[in-house]
Amino acid sequence: MLSIYYKIWVDAITQERAKKGEDGKHWKAFTIIPMSLIQGVNLLTLLFILRFFTDIPILFTIDLTRDKAINGFIAGLLVFFIPFVLLNYLLIFYNNRYNKLMNLYPSRNSKLYRNYVLISLGIIVVPFVFKLFF
Repeated sequence: MLSIYYKIWVDAITQERAKKGEDGKHWKAFTIIPMSLIQGVNLLTLLFILRFFTDIPILFTIDLTRDKAINGFIAGLLVFFIPFVLLNYLLIFYNNRYNKLMNLYPSRNSKLYRNYVLISLGIIVVPFVFKLFF
């Protein structure tokens, strides 16, 4: 399972480095942010599906300000984005581990990364379809 994760990352890194150039600025940020967002979408999809069968809350409440929208945004960042950024940094970018991974796994011309993004964004409609028909 971890090898698929690494293969998707190698594809994403290869695509961003091709866009920005080998020594281009900020290619790491342009790789880690979208991947972390997509992983957050996958977690949200899983929680929506679990919510269909159980009564678990999707988002916890946090009261930092008087504005509910800001509190919801901060809670969403803390649940669906920040953990994935930290995990991805530690597994991919810490000590330039991506160089070892790029030597270990061949790039698939961004096909694996593109399919991962499209499937992740497409599968989030499944819980809503369940809700409509069941």
